[in-house]
This record gives sequence, structure tokens and C-alpha cells, in this order.
Amino acid sequence: MGKRSGSGITSGGGSGRGTSSSSSGSGSSASAVSQSTLPQSAAAAVPQPQQSPQPQNVAPTPTGSSFDALRKMDDDQLADIAIKSKTVDMPNMLADVDDVTQKFVYQANLNDKPQVLDQADFNKFMSDNNLRTSDLLSRSINDISYTNKSGTHVPMKAQDVADMMMYSKYNYIGGKVNGQALGAGTYFDHTNGNPTGYGKKTVVAVLNPATARTIDSYTLRQKASSFAKTHPKFAKAVGSYNTAFSGGKNNMAIYALAMGYNVIMDSGGYTNVIDRSALVYRK
Repeated sequence: MGKRSGSGITSGGGSGRGTSSSSSGSGSSASAVSQSTLPQSAAAAVPQPQQSPQPQNVAPTPTGSSFDALRKMDDDQLADIAIKSKTVDMPNMLADVDDVTQKFVYQANLNDKPQVLDQADFNKFMSDNNLRTSDLLSRSINDISYTNKSGTHVPMKAQDVADMMMYSKYNYIGGKVNGQALGAGTYFDHTNGNPTGYGKKTVVAVLNPATARTIDSYTLRQKASSFAKTHPKFAKAVGSYNTAFSGGKNNMAIYALAMGYNVIMDSGGYTNVIDRSALVYRK
């Protein structure tokens, strides 16, 4: 599948396609990072709130469910989230692009964080779960800058973006500008943990067998059709299954989440992670 240029919050990216910010998580204010969870050196590197003033009308974090709770919801509950997500007021960084998946994820409160392990513990995790080098996921990132909805221009280093992917308060949905071949989400390459060539810094992770629920794009399309029939209220609120490559209306990831999947894969070797709790990062 073709490459895509860096855009949104993250320049560069694992697959070179869904390259918005942390494609993983970000949050309100300048960095949207819950700095109390960051290592001391990382917290110091994150842009401070005064660089990105928070509008007074931003709503507090919606109360909602984790992915486990979401996948157990019925038609009425899913439709309620979808309807409310259309008018939800998100923190600055999440609202850099008007994207239906980002709104749905925020309204559903899918902000559970990934595990982050040091090299030794990461290697042990892979061994304990019979994971191989070929199972490693890589995403490369660059220094970036963005203009939040308050009009403030915010520069960020590649390390800041990496920290957001691992530690931030909110789950930033990447791939929101172009290249939504697998829907909005954080795109990774399978390069055996090596740099992808798309950015100056590469983060490495692996899917957590305990939390990752994967589906390929072909099967997702087939199941979405049936799901819409058994969940008519949800389907009416979200709209027909939309695979638009750009424009913020692609809802593949929303259908995946509603059906109980948080990772979308394709035959080209790319992996789109929608819910970052499906990941284990190597520190």
C-alpha cells in the first residue's frame, strides 16, 4: 500500500500513513500529557500549558467505559455514545482535526494506557507470551508542530510525541488527516523492531495477547454489514460503513470498536491500533 505524508499531530509514522500525533494519546492543553505519569526528564521536555491555553468551554472528561465495557454494550448504549460524540467538546490537542473516530473514542472514555516496560521486562514479556521478533511493531516519528483550536502554535520534539503515545492522559487517535486505509488510529509497521525510515525516532511495541482483539479489514467490512442490521440505532447514529481515505468521516474504527475489536490489520503488514491498551511498549 502506498506511503502517506506526515500530517496532523505526528510527522512521520510507523506505516507512513496514519501519521497523526502520538497516534496514541494526547490530551488537553499544550501537551495534553498527564505529567505526573511521565519520567522526570520527559515531563520537563513536554510543552507547558501556557503555550496552549485551554478554552473555557471545554467539557470535563466524559464518564464512560473502557474497551472491555464498550464491547459489552447493547444497541441503545452504543447509539447514545455515537450521538453524544457528535457534539462533544474535546481538549485542544484532540480537536486538531474534526474526526468522527476521535470524537467517539473520547466520548466512550477509551483512555486506558498501554503497558511500558524496560528492555529486560519487555524481553521477558515476549518470552512468556511466545512472541517473536517478527511480532514487533515499529512506528517512527519526527519533531512536529501544530496549531490548536485556540490558534496557538505549539512545537513538539519527537521525544514529546513518544511520551504522549506511552503516558498521556488521553488517547489521541492518529491517521486523522489522510491515509485512513484501515480507519483512524495509530499505524505501525512490521520491521522486526527496526526503524521504518519515516522519522528520526522509532518507538517499538508489541500487541498484548491479553488485551488486543484483532480483525483484518476484509472481515471487518463483512461483519459491519451484519452488525448494522442487528444494531440499527447505532448504525443510524454512526452512518453507513465508510472507508473514505481522508476527510475525517471514515468510521471503520468505530465499527470495529463497537463489535469488540481494537486492532485492524491488513495483508500489507500494517497494523492500526485504535485502543492503546492493546499495546506493550518497550521503554
